Amino acid sequence: MIDGINYPWSIYAGRANYGCDFGRNKWNSHTGVTAHADEVRADFAAMSAASIDVTRWFLFTDGRGGIRWTSDGEIAGLDAEFFQDMDAALEIALSRGVRLCLVLIDYLWFDDPQRRLALLDRHGASAFLDRVIDPFLDRYGKANAIHSFDLINEPDWITRELATDPRRAAWPVDRLRTFSGMLSARIRAQSRALITMGGGRVASVREWDRPAYDLDFLQVHTYPDVRHPNHENLFGRSAASFGLSKPLLIGEFPSQPGLHPPGHLSPAYSLADYLKLVRDGGYLGAWPWSLKGVDAFGAVDLSALKRN
Repeated sequence: MIDGINYPWSIYAGRANYGCDFGRNKWNSHTGVTAHADEVRADFAAMSAASIDVTRWFLFTDGRGGIRWTSDGEIAGLDAEFFQDMDAALEIALSRGVRLCLVLIDYLWFDDPQRRLALLDRHGASAFLDRVIDPFLDRYGKANAIHSFDLINEPDWITRELATDPRRAAWPVDRLRTFSGMLSARIRAQSRALITMGGGRVASVREWDRPAYDLDFLQVHTYPDVRHPNHENLFGRSAASFGLSKPLLIGEFPSQPGLHPPGHLSPAYSLADYLKLVRDGGYLGAWPWSLKGVDAFGAVDLSALKRN
């Protein structure tokens, strides 16, 4: 079992710092780790005190931070501030004994056609792998503070054969498999860290078990809604019931049932209920969303997590 949590990004000046924790951002400002290192240290001290082993932290999200883009929308490489922020993040994590599961990109990256081509162009080349991932791994691939790499957060939302909203579909599943396999291969060549995929839907879990992705463990994210009792709910299911070849982690779940966005109504499952589901159901772990309360699902009660 892996005791973990979703960071998933810091809070800077009272605002969620999505996509801006590492390097300069598209607004030509810098709100990364080194801009408020004391606050990030305090966050990791709190996680360490709660006996958390791994924290899931988003890296490049939708491409807004840490990457230098040319005027015509091409990737030029990583910016200097990215390295300063990543150096600081790894030092903080190592000092507190909380390792990182780094989410490389978010599904929102796929909303921009040119940025999709940066991942995998029509000729099978990838500027993202060549100019972002390779230099990253060359410097950090063997860092002890890195537990795992999460290739893409919730790619099912933008994959034609998996998406619930066809208008959102940006890639066919074959293209997703090809790119993910290429990304895994780059990581394997330069790192001993584990590889996973943060799948967004219970219904998509078996997709990530395909050899094309080359993952070490699988993830399912679950945000059940009482108005749809048979949808996206893991309770009453064991990990074995999915018939997978790899261990299954509950990578995201709402930690406070009383807090949720408008248009969503969480059932009364507590943090303790999910942790019991892990123990009884044979899951690899359950990582609550989120440490800082970065959205309407609210912050994790670390004291409850520690007791369990």
